[in-house]
Amino acid sequence: MKDLKLYISAGIFILLTAVRVISPSFAAQLADEIENVLVMEHEQTVSVIELGKSLAEGEVISTFFQKGENKPGPEPTPAPTAVTAITPAPAPTPAPTPIAEPQPTENPAVAAFLESQAAYAEYAVPTNVSYECPVLPFEYVSPVSGIKSSGFGYRLHPIENKVKYHYGTDFAANTGTAVTAFADGVIVAAGDSDSYGKYMIIDHSDGYSTLYAHCSELCMGCGNVSKGDVIAKVGSTGAATGPHLHFELMCNDTYLNPEFYL
Repeated sequence: MKDLKLYISAGIFILLTAVRVISPSFAAQLADEIENVLVMEHEQTVSVIELGKSLAEGEVISTFFQKGENKPGPEPTPAPTAVTAITPAPAPTPAPTPIAEPQPTENPAVAAFLESQAAYAEYAVPTNVSYECPVLPFEYVSPVSGIKSSGFGYRLHPIENKVKYHYGTDFAANTGTAVTAFADGVIVAAGDSDSYGKYMIIDHSDGYSTLYAHCSELCMGCGNVSKGDVIAKVGSTGAATGPHLHFELMCNDTYLNPEFYL
């Protein structure tokens, strides 16, 4: 700043010297004008200095700064509240649904038989009788073309007139109707008795056997036989009230219900 003033003063000095040489009267006038300006500038400078002092001594500056200090600044931005992550409770593992064991489907013939025997619930089932319905291990055919006249199980005996167990099934048919072998096998007995009349027994595979009774005629003797072969004819021999075939099915000397298969 001092250098600038020095340069300005030097310039003015050179300018005045040159003007004074060229035109003394104009130089004197210019000098007066410069002096007036300098005087004015000095007075203004003094005025500004005095104004500054008066302001510094008063309360304007302090009030200004006090207001500046009390001026509310921007509201502080609240720190974000930390959100605690909620860990979801694990879903309970569903208990496995118990799988019900399939119940065996009851054979309709077995159900019908058991219902028919409900009237004889007070009587014990003989130890050599089974109400099961096993699958037969061979092919078989009906032994006669007739109508069931008396079923397997307890019944009122038609001759003795009392409840007795019937170990076979009776099929009513005309005398002389063909009686055929139930399945392949061997005829092991053929004879005549007071109760069965003319009868025949055939052994089949796996311990199974069949008996045919009350026949009017036996058509074969002991030996091999195939299912469907005519072995006898319907009659009413022995303890019988009319022509029919008494048919029994056994497995290892245990009586089964023939109606489950016919």
